[in-house]
Amino acid sequence: MTPILNHYGEKIAYLHLNIILNTDQNKVLGLILGNCVFGEPDAPVGKFFKDSFRKMNGKIIATLGEETSPVRPSNEPVILQEAWAKLKAVKNHLCVWVEEKNEWSKENFLQFLEVPVERAMAV
Repeated sequence: MTPILNHYGEKIAYLHLNIILNTDQNKVLGLILGNCVFGEPDAPVGKFFKDSFRKMNGKIIATLGEETSPVRPSNEPVILQEAWAKLKAVKNHLCVWVEEKNEWSKENFLQFLEVPVERAMAV
């Protein structure tokens, strides 16, 4: 499991098997499919590349920590079922090109994952 960090280097979530988990590791917040980031909506809300989660406008919303832990979530079977349900709900998996920017977004990562598709596309 790898921590996901905000602009201040604080752990705000975890990445486990391409599943984005909350900090308590008991809830699926999103998925990474290819390099597309999926949150609550059934369509991409951003991209993941160069160890960074990016909004559709290219701004960094979070980064992947360097430390990786072999620890797995205690409720991994439930997490995998929840992730599978989220994956089956994905209908729009067409991911747009995202131009890389070196600046950070002011938006919160958890809000980013909950954003409606229309707002994600509105950069």
